[in-house]
Amino acid sequence: MRTALFSIMIVIAMSSIAMGVPDLQLFIAGANYDLTTSTWVTTSSSFDLYVVSANKPHDDVIVSMALGMPDNPDDVDVNFDGTVISNTDWTYGYAPIDNVPDQWNGGNDDLPRHGIFPTNFVEMNTGDYETDDLVGNVRPNLYGNYWNPATGEGNANRWGDVKSFHVEVGGVFSYIHFDAYTLNSDGTIREFAPFSHDAEVTTVPEPGSVYLLGSGLIGLGAFAFKRRKKQ
Repeated sequence: MRTALFSIMIVIAMSSIAMGVPDLQLFIAGANYDLTTSTWVTTSSSFDLYVVSANKPHDDVIVSMALGMPDNPDDVDVNFDGTVISNTDWTYGYAPIDNVPDQWNGGNDDLPRHGIFPTNFVEMNTGDYETDDLVGNVRPNLYGNYWNPATGEGNANRWGDVKSFHVEVGGVFSYIHFDAYTLNSDGTIREFAPFSHDAEVTTVPEPGSVYLLGSGLIGLGAFAFKRRKKQ
């Protein structure tokens, strides 16, 4: 009996280890991990987005960029690794792009809403991924430890592949959310990065806004100084 229980415990432990590194993950160099949304978040207008593949080869991995629901594509500037995204490149609905409206969010056809969809989004094919390198889990554990694709620091215990893409954003938006996934032959979702392993860039203050904010703070400071002098 004890032997049987021990064997079951070994199987469970091995399974948990195998599941420790998801097949697909996203990471942004220099970002902070938001525990509320379980997402790597940056406020930088220029950053490197890392796509991590693990456990097996993956073909035609797609990264979608989704705007905040109230955002207008006409107000947003995005350059994805040299590809300039125009306002006509955005599509409204659920990723992936190949699905028609009456299939939205039907079963496993599309990405679940996860607070992002339906909205305007763009898909970028990032190519094929092999299993030539050691990779790890980019999500911080209870101790704040994680594998960093940008530096190679941390525990890397699975064979996989990593690619980085330089992204530049500008204009007016609340956020741009990144998801990674692969598709079946009929255009439906095959597998996707867990939502605890997504990435996002939030509003980047325009130089004019920063100047106005700074001027306002200076004005408040001067006003407070005058009041103190009078008192």
